[in-house]
Amino acid sequence: MFEICRTCGGAVQTSALLAPLPFVTCERCGFTFRVDRAEEDVHAIYEEGAYSGALATLYSDPATLRNRRRDARVRLDFIAPHAPRGARLLDVGAAGGAFVEQAIARGYAAEGVEPTPEFAAFARDSLGVPVRATTVEQAGLEEASLDVVTIWHVLEHIPDPVDVLGLLLTALRPGGAIAIEVPNAGGHLALSQGREWASLQPEVHVNQFGPRSLAAALERAGFEVVDVSSVTVTPYLRRGQRLQPGQVVHRLRGVQKLRTVSSTHPHGHELLRAIGRRPAAAQPAASASS
Repeated sequence: MFEICRTCGGAVQTSALLAPLPFVTCERCGFTFRVDRAEEDVHAIYEEGAYSGALATLYSDPATLRNRRRDARVRLDFIAPHAPRGARLLDVGAAGGAFVEQAIARGYAAEGVEPTPEFAAFARDSLGVPVRATTVEQAGLEEASLDVVTIWHVLEHIPDPVDVLGLLLTALRPGGAIAIEVPNAGGHLALSQGREWASLQPEVHVNQFGPRSLAAALERAGFEVVDVSSVTVTPYLRRGQRLQPGQVVHRLRGVQKLRTVSSTHPHGHELLRAIGRRPAAAQPAASASS
């Protein structure tokens, strides 16, 4: 059993909200995480398991692709104040490449990494964008080579999020920015619905972030926290929208309720967004230790 929080180092205890699921919660920052998933188990899900194979064909569906492109434009609007056009951008967990495609269209020098081979192949072969089939840990990122990193709905899947954030910090140039989006486990819906929360997805979401724990993870990795804010899912909703691959895989309950309540409830902020920045005076890890 883990006794220390993976984001802030605080003491943890069994999550009363999610019991009997194997989650623990930090008493200090509120970070909640599974204690029974090793990194290699999680990687297998995306490289060989439920996210690969036939489900990858969802990205070739015209309606799904239109939705992914629209989502990408919403996110590009979010990062625009922190990432000037022409910046070198890496999208971590790039899926079928729609965000990389739209970022290139906006003038970014964008590329992606994606652990599911079928998704990466679709990005390259169908969209013609540079997405490598690899994990970020195995990508061989050069130190101080990037201006901006985007990581949309990925940190909740990674057993050691601070380690990955630290790797991305090193890959950013001093002053470079990271943009994050994750489900908001500290929001009204998550806290009121518990194990029934549609975004819980305990099979693959091994981490559950609230505003404090997301900020703590960024700070522990060495980032300056520029902003952590909660938003509704409203900007992403369309009439006739198809479920995302993860939602199809897990046959989530309550997706329609999620749409309705998140859009109308004053505390229904279902998503967390964050901007972090590599301190301008920071040096790459290898230089600091030499």
